[in-house]
Amino acid sequence: MGMRINPNIPAEILSGLELEQQQEDQAIQELPTGQKVNQPSDNPAAAAGLIVNDAQASAASSYLSNISGLQSTLQTADSTLGSVITALTQAISLGVQGTDSTLNQSNRDAIAQQVDGIQQQILGYANQSFEGNYLFAGTALNAPPFVADASSPSGVNYIGNTVVNNIEICYG
Repeated sequence: MGMRINPNIPAEILSGLELEQQQEDQAIQELPTGQKVNQPSDNPAAAAGLIVNDAQASAASSYLSNISGLQSTLQTADSTLGSVITALTQAISLGVQGTDSTLNQSNRDAIAQQVDGIQQQILGYANQSFEGNYLFAGTALNAPPFVADASSPSGVNYIGNTVVNNIEICYG
């Protein structure tokens, strides 16, 4: 039986040592991050999956941020409308009070001043803004939608628009 001797022993040893060094480097890189894939060349298929997951996480984050912003806007509008209802209820009560035949002109003038104050208060509510956008202006969000106008029967003019705000919330 013959024995075969490899004449390239140093090259094989060096190649083996180099492979061991690469594996050690990879393990050292994985150890602090706890991740098996630290760069795309580690596992291209897994890296592609990470990119897709990152895009989905970004879309989900954007979706949740949009929902949160919309919810805050709607809560502000709802609260404002509740304040308008309270003010109108107070104005109605003052109107009923003003019909009392026992009141003199001075009392009626005082009630009229209170009603004027309520009208100014409601004008402020009608021009409510949230994060720089006027809530009740249609799509004309950058200017107060209502202005006081003594010549108008209602005492105000609407300068917003009647375009309905549409909000599309998509995920994915």
